[in-house]
Amino acid sequence: MKYLFVDESGDHNLLPEKIDPSFPLFVLTGIMLEKREHQKIKAEINKLKKKIFGTQKVILHSLELTRTNKAKQKEFRILSDKNVRNKFYTKLNKILNRCNFSIIAFVINKPWYAKQFPISPPDPYFLSFSSILDSFEKQLERKEIGEIYAEHRNKILDKQFLLAWESSIARIGLVTKEQLKSHKLTKPNIVKKSYDLTGLEIADLVSYRLSRHVMGKKPKPRGNEINIKVIASKKMNVSGLPNVPNMH
Repeated sequence: MKYLFVDESGDHNLLPEKIDPSFPLFVLTGIMLEKREHQKIKAEINKLKKKIFGTQKVILHSLELTRTNKAKQKEFRILSDKNVRNKFYTKLNKILNRCNFSIIAFVINKPWYAKQFPISPPDPYFLSFSSILDSFEKQLERKEIGEIYAEHRNKILDKQFLLAWESSIARIGLVTKEQLKSHKLTKPNIVKKSYDLTGLEIADLVSYRLSRHVMGKKPKPRGNEINIKVIASKKMNVSGLPNVPNMH
């Protein structure tokens, strides 16, 4: 059995006045891994949390890890100490480097995309998810079971996600109902992030790091973020509009 954990960086609003010029991308990222590998990486990540934060019951979230002074989870504020932060990211990079997972991502430059479709542009989420679902299905072995997990956000956004799922099957048609049936792939599980769903945490962290790389942001000093070389070392399928920099 393979899992696919899906999370995004940025939003899919295309209105010019609502596009943040400092973050003009929409990045949808899927982390694909075996069920047993998920159990392994969960144990390692929870051990790291216990060592650094004193508890495994915290949820790794990029915005809180990078803006520790504003973190809702007060345990993250200890990362304002550069020595603690260095220990955390050094160990996190080692864990991610030795664990076996694949990355599927779709990147959309929103200002460029909006100009191509001045009237009724295809929803970025629909387009991105369809591409990721197609790639996921192709990487499943014949009759291998697959499960998809996405983060619960709110009723409107959750409904949009399920519409993206239906659209991928009915309208865009990259993956047929027969293919889904052969892998017992049913409606994605929309769940709240928790320390038990490490795959969603990794999807969040990888999506944010990919975003910074694609935008050409200068890497932070060692020990302050996920090393882009760790991400690039994985089996990757990263595509986008108009294009995506080579990861290697």
